[in-house]
Amino acid sequence: MKALSVKQAFSIVFKLFEFTGLWLQAFGKPEITGFWYLGGGEKNGKSTFAMMLAKYLTTFGKVLYISAEEGLSKDIIAAMKFAGISDKNKNFNIMNYEPWEQLQARFSSRKCAKIIFIDNSTVYRDEITRKMIAELKQNHANKLIIMVCHEAKGLPDNALGTTWRKLAKIIIQAEGLKAIISGRCPGGTLMINEEKANLYWGTENNKN
Repeated sequence: MKALSVKQAFSIVFKLFEFTGLWLQAFGKPEITGFWYLGGGEKNGKSTFAMMLAKYLTTFGKVLYISAEEGLSKDIIAAMKFAGISDKNKNFNIMNYEPWEQLQARFSSRKCAKIIFIDNSTVYRDEITRKMIAELKQNHANKLIIMVCHEAKGLPDNALGTTWRKLAKIIIQAEGLKAIISGRCPGGTLMINEEKANLYWGTENNKN
């Protein structure tokens, strides 16, 4: 790619998600491509929020959710139902674990969704190198790929998650059934389960 003048750089038009309501307040209008990171400790609601976000993103296009760790388990189906995903939503597709090499071929298909969730980094930590992440970013620059990651003490518990977090435009952390959004966006919080979140944060506040 040749170097651009300032005028040429300023003339670039970026495609954005036209978020509204609470989503707009927290996320703004992010670019429709790139890497996002969604992390959290066990039982803090990260997969549930991933489903809530996936459902909202189906408003803008097809979503592929790779449930690599849980598969099509009872908990994943419950998270789908909690998020309001129904059989009428034709823009949402979910699949089990697939080896990374096969996923690469799937991503390259013209029929592949442009919005992809990978749940989660732990399953693929031994399959994906930093070079592969760079290649993924370059070869699929027209996609939004969201990696769900386990965390310990507020940080990814594996190298894949750490690298992904560093490259992510938007970072989402699930804690106490609340999603905390930061990165290249306005930032803010969205409730995953308001009743349980209030119990958690109320208990925590009472300790201080």
